[in-house]
Amino acid sequence: MLSLVAMLAVACSAASTVPPSAASPSAAAVITDAANGISFARPASWTRWVPNAHDPLLDGPLVYLSTDPLLPTCATTPPASPNPADAHGLACEWPLAELAPNGVLVIWLTTRILAPLPSAGDRVEVNGATGRLQTRKPGSCSVVGANETLEVFVPIGLREPRSNIAVVACLRGPDLTTSEAQVRAMLASATVSP
Repeated sequence: MLSLVAMLAVACSAASTVPPSAASPSAAAVITDAANGISFARPASWTRWVPNAHDPLLDGPLVYLSTDPLLPTCATTPPASPNPADAHGLACEWPLAELAPNGVLVIWLTTRILAPLPSAGDRVEVNGATGRLQTRKPGSCSVVGANETLEVFVPIGLREPRSNIAVVACLRGPDLTTSEAQVRAMLASATVSP
């Protein structure tokens, strides 16, 4: 199976980062948030970012969540409009150069084409159904300095076990246990509107 991250588009350059619009509250606080038909609860220490636009006929990011500032050429903070897609209709491959220690980057994306739900991995609740969370150490997120990559296709309510929505989470240590628990809690709270 192709790595979910390989489905992300290419275009970001290593430009300077833009800080989130507000100081991050305590990591214990949780915020209910929504974007692009996806609702979820997230730690207040994670900022929601608007990915660059991408051609709807191509796969690409729908929502970024991150503890770290993202590249301004790849994402904006709400309520700003997204940057346009590149000349090929693509968004950024990676919206940051490197995660800070204990950093988290979550990418909700569309794969555009329905793919079979994996049968391997830890069972997790997401969108009111059971998905399979696959963990790789370091996995494809090693490109941004992560120690662990979590991937899950989100069940979207079809009779056949298929999906075109996926989540990739990049986690950097040393506290992978807390970060993974936060990602699992976000997934359990998530709902996707048709």
